[in-house]
Amino acid sequence: MPDSQRTSSESFLLFLAGAVTGAALMVLSSPSVRKRTSDRLNRTLETLREETSDFLEEEKAGLTSSARHLSEEAKTLKEAYQAGWNAFKEALAGGEEKEPREDASS
Repeated sequence: MPDSQRTSSESFLLFLAGAVTGAALMVLSSPSVRKRTSDRLNRTLETLREETSDFLEEEKAGLTSSARHLSEEAKTLKEAYQAGWNAFKEALAGGEEKEPREDASS
């Protein structure tokens, strides 16, 4: 909107917005405010690092336990499979030695 069409209340609001923005920039650029903000950010980041580290350690322990359990289950399944396969081979070998049975329907 051209300057000539602005009302005095619009001009005042623009002036006020500029003044607030300038004051905020001045406060944020002061060394004491920067130091406090930096200190708060550092404390927050340190807290987040500690919490994340604790969480990751707990998850690592849980995953290690799960992996150990799955490894034991896999070993058990492998042994069961091998026993079944051996029994199957023995049954086939034993069946070859015997004569085939006569069918009852013949």
